[in-house]
Amino acid sequence: MTEPLLNRKQIEELLRETDCPAEFARQFLAAVETETTEEQLRMLRCQRCRLLERIHDERRKLDGLDYLRYCLEKGRDRDE
Repeated sequence: MTEPLLNRKQIEELLRETDCPAEFARQFLAAVETETTEEQLRMLRCQRCRLLERIHDERRKLDGLDYLRYCLEKGRDRDE
């Protein structure tokens, strides 16, 4: 059997740095010990999708604020 590229401590650190929820980190670390690489990859893909959705949600909020700002600036320009 080949040695893994990352040890458990490195995996824990990466999960912490990527702001994974504690429950996901716990489940993933358990999967490292008991599940196949395919299952671990599936878990990471799911977590990535959740994170990407959060990013999209934040982007929509920024777009809303930018639109509001744009409308206010346009209105101000007409008033001047």
